[in-house]
Amino acid sequence: MPKREEESPVVDSPKHVVVAGVTGYLGKFVAQEFKNRGYWVRALTRSMASLERPGPFTAPAISRGAVDEVFIGEATKPETLSGLCAGPVDILFSSIGISRQRDGLTFEQVDYQANRNLIELCRDSDVRKFVYVSMLGAEQIADLAITKAHERVVNDLERSGLEYAIVRPSGYFSDMGAVLDMAKRGRVLLVGDGTNRFNPIHGADLAAVCVDAAEGEDLVVEAGGPDILSQREVAELAFDVVGLPVKVTIIPLWLAYGLARFIGILNRQFGDLAKFIVTSGEVDGVGPTRGKTSLRSYFEELV
Repeated sequence: MPKREEESPVVDSPKHVVVAGVTGYLGKFVAQEFKNRGYWVRALTRSMASLERPGPFTAPAISRGAVDEVFIGEATKPETLSGLCAGPVDILFSSIGISRQRDGLTFEQVDYQANRNLIELCRDSDVRKFVYVSMLGAEQIADLAITKAHERVVNDLERSGLEYAIVRPSGYFSDMGAVLDMAKRGRVLLVGDGTNRFNPIHGADLAAVCVDAAEGEDLVVEAGGPDILSQREVAELAFDVVGLPVKVTIIPLWLAYGLARFIGILNRQFGDLAKFIVTSGEVDGVGPTRGKTSLRSYFEELV
């Protein structure tokens, strides 16, 4: 009796994802997390050099071999994005936004229009889902330019016809790294009285939240780290880790807003960033605990 040939097992091809914002603090961790979970990853970057450099405050370098494909283009220039979503791309992730750029672009141009360009690209392709990183507590700072830009992206996604997920973190550990840097120099500057509370999250932990959001069905995912602290408590922790006495200088809000307005006269982009930093010193931002990495262990790693 002839033997029956065994059927070859069907192997599912990996899902394909485009990661935009891959040169930023969060984007580097997200590209790594998608790859670790078996995704085929295409990284959008303006240059290989910026991709391969380690990011600030422990963000990993992404080598060409760490992703499946590198696409050179600028999200603010749609003419450079032709082919970004070519092929079987299932998901586009974006954490694009102004952070430390010194190119003179505005929140309108980067945080909104660049992401708007990506949305339009997805609508003209087979991309199924768009995962976008905004901010927690946007309603408390709705008058700021950065908030308006982010929430316009959210509104556009809601009307786009695409599946989507909005991730809203309470804050980034990379921003806390700046506090540690001040503590190393012997003095931390705080805006306001330093009593507002928040629970920032490590980039690797937030990356896991972002990929979970890509795989899940929730439209909005809020996320914070395990430690709920005031600004002053963050400063005290930083001094404790570096082994120096606590020296905190409080900048009154009236003075901080005046400085932000003056900076805005000289440079609109930096003025908008300064106003965001000042306003953030007034409001609380506590999200659901989704991160596992403590701020102390992060500070110790940086030291």
